[in-house]
Amino acid sequence: MKKSTEPALLELATASGKSHIAAPIAQWIAERGKKVLILQQSKELTEQNAAKYRASGQKCSVFSASAGSKCTRHDAVYATPKSVANSVSRFGDAFGAVIVDEAHMTTPTVRDIITHLRSKNPLLRVIGMTATPYRMGSGYIYQCDMADGKNIILDDEKTTDPYYHALLYRITTRELIDMGFLTNAHADPSAVA
Repeated sequence: MKKSTEPALLELATASGKSHIAAPIAQWIAERGKKVLILQQSKELTEQNAAKYRASGQKCSVFSASAGSKCTRHDAVYATPKSVANSVSRFGDAFGAVIVDEAHMTTPTVRDIITHLRSKNPLLRVIGMTATPYRMGSGYIYQCDMADGKNIILDDEKTTDPYYHALLYRITTRELIDMGFLTNAHADPSAVA
């Protein structure tokens, strides 16, 4: 994030704790004097992720009409894209980063919000997080795989017009199982009647 303003991606397996990973990134940006906009696709995810951020001892705002709040007071602002798009003039150069949850669903609305924020702050950082960095029909949502010490540029057969420039980090379900954070799936055939 220090070296580039190109949109970057984190591939984080389901149950890896994306909301807990977003929190220290938001805190890191805030410590540098800028606000962070954290976009989720639904009211439920927005409220859930904001609650987890608050559980870390930090204050945050929620900007989501469906959640009944349109506040930008705190350094971390959890929001739904439609609510931000409808009030985009309230979001200016105070923002240093946008974190996009479920980045595989980076919509034109999300892109428009980022474009607006970039017009106010050309140094804006964009960090996407997803468990599934691949879309049927267009391939991978990133152009360069830099995870695991690699530096592989994906060709046009693997990705079409990716929004995210580089995949910076990847953690898989297998790695989380091996580290003891998740357990192997287990099916009990005798339970099936």
